[in-house]
Amino acid sequence: MSEFHIDFSPEGDASIIITAPKPRRFFTVDQANRALVLIRRIVADILLEYEKLNDLQETIEAAQAVGRSEHAKSITEELVDAISIIHGYVEELDELGVELKDWTLGVVDFPCVANGREVVLCWQPDEQEVGFWHEVNAEPGVRRPLETLVMSPPLVTVKRQ
Repeated sequence: MSEFHIDFSPEGDASIIITAPKPRRFFTVDQANRALVLIRRIVADILLEYEKLNDLQETIEAAQAVGRSEHAKSITEELVDAISIIHGYVEELDELGVELKDWTLGVVDFPCVANGREVVLCWQPDEQEVGFWHEVNAEPGVRRPLETLVMSPPLVTVKRQ
């Protein structure tokens, strides 16, 4: 389960800290693509709420800049509500075994095992299906086409006679 908390600076700025556990399952490309039906909806909701959160933060900063601290306080309550809503969506993704990697683009990572090592399949909302992957500890934005990923052959059971 994800954990989150909000830190407020003396100026009233809010920092959101969400800690997600390591994903619990591994996906094949087909499984990841089937999961996109639900993941697309959750990510769309997160992106809308995140945009709202940024707008609220800007409104708080503007109110504080002109000395309207009471107005900033009331908007801070809305900000906390938006954070709580986002937290619920992130928990949904956690339950599915995926991780949101980029809040502005909606990039989602799917753990995968390829050729005996853990890698990550990745998708973002402007893509029809999962078409990229990267190493587990790759720099943000480093994505390779799936064609470059060597998948392990399926296990075959041999019957002895």
